[in-house]
Amino acid sequence: MSTSRCETCGGDLVEIELTVDGSDLVMRSCSTCDTRTWRRDGEAVDLDGVIADISSAPTRYKRSISN
Repeated sequence: MSTSRCETCGGDLVEIELTVDGSDLVMRSCSTCDTRTWRRDGEAVDLDGVIADISSAPTRYKRSISN
């Protein structure tokens, strides 16, 4: 198993993968220096772009929070 390293400080990275509307999103976070990066289908993307992707994705379910 290989461990990804932070490009800023060399620390270990945590990687979280999501699929939103058919696109693969990957967030990498360094717990040493708190650097975070996002990639969509392998290409770098700003957080604003990720938020727009998630906001425009259709809701898969609805639940009442009043219960």
